[in-house]
Amino acid sequence: MSGSGTTAAPTLTEQFPSAPAATTEPAPSASGTSSSPAAAATELLIKGFKYQGAETVSPGAEITVTNEDVEAHTITADTGNAFDANIQVGRGTFTAPTEPGTYPYHCNFHGNMRGTLTVK
Repeated sequence: MSGSGTTAAPTLTEQFPSAPAATTEPAPSASGTSSSPAAAATELLIKGFKYQGAETVSPGAEITVTNEDVEAHTITADTGNAFDANIQVGRGTFTAPTEPGTYPYHCNFHGNMRGTLTVK
């Protein structure tokens, strides 16, 4: 049987040459495109009798405040009644104004504590 010969079965890549290789793609949030700067800045830290973070937020954003000091503080708008939150030691929240603008604020208990919240 010199002319009949045997042929090997085709390999998987020969049967499906266009099959894509298995890959893992990062989730959209892992790429860093899903969070805006305003969304990332919705946390405020109080430490060493100073406000840190949450300088620019979206209108009506809920701001999480972590008070690492040993005393309670307030986050009180300098004018009007845009916000006035009493933050005990630990965590608390308050809601940013819905009207865009710049809102200077202070602590009612500690006059040297001042910050500015920009809503846009």
